[in-house]
Amino acid sequence: MSEVVDLDILRPEKRVVRLAGKLVDVSMIPCGITFEIDQIIRDLMALDQSKVSAGGDETRKALDLSIKLCATFTSVENPEMNEHWFRKRVSAEQTSMMAEELKKTLLDSYKGVKEYGKN
Repeated sequence: MSEVVDLDILRPEKRVVRLAGKLVDVSMIPCGITFEIDQIIRDLMALDQSKVSAGGDETRKALDLSIKLCATFTSVENPEMNEHWFRKRVSAEQTSMMAEELKKTLLDSYKGVKEYGKN
């Protein structure tokens, strides 16, 4: 009998977000969009948070990037959940919280890869 390497043990615990009536599994970033998600998060983190808090153009940039982040992720499984869908159905606060969930998921996945590499 051949050895079976169980890579399913690397899957994180399922975490689901309800957003505008849709259930979205945010527990894993698919590898096909990992680098795109990573870049959008880096762009968000590069914004001057004091300017974002003050309102104006920097706040708009942060919201636009958050919408792009969320839509990039959700549209993989739900193509209708694109940027237009977010702008029409989701509040800024919901978008921000969803973006935080995705940031946490990405950071957790990087930690998991690093820990697995140690073993």
